[in-house]
Amino acid sequence: MRRLGLSLLLFCAATAVAAAPPADWAALAPAQQAVLAPLAAEWGSYSAGQRQHLLALAEQYPHHSAAERSRIDARIRHWASLSPAERNRARDNYKKVQRLPSPQREQVKEKLKQVQAAN
Repeated sequence: MRRLGLSLLLFCAATAVAAAPPADWAALAPAQQAVLAPLAAEWGSYSAGQRQHLLALAEQYPHHSAAERSRIDARIRHWASLSPAERNRARDNYKKVQRLPSPQREQVKEKLKQVQAAN
């Protein structure tokens, strides 16, 4: 039983290491690099979780409509243009909105859409 537990532990550890997203920009596929190009300079500074999220976005990118791809491109460029302080503020605001009750959260999202449409 102990041997089975050790084998399972080693398998899980090996799987976790294998599933870790590449820290090196050059290790990304050309299609991933094309989608994530605005983030190339700072790719190595992202956590494994952040890189995994971005790689998932790049994986789904070709399956979106042209309009949605354009929106994704704009959001990535905008994020890349933010300073670290602005990014932290955006993350904090996102967390605050997520803690709101659903009706209030929907109101905030609607106001944000209106502001974005005006710009």
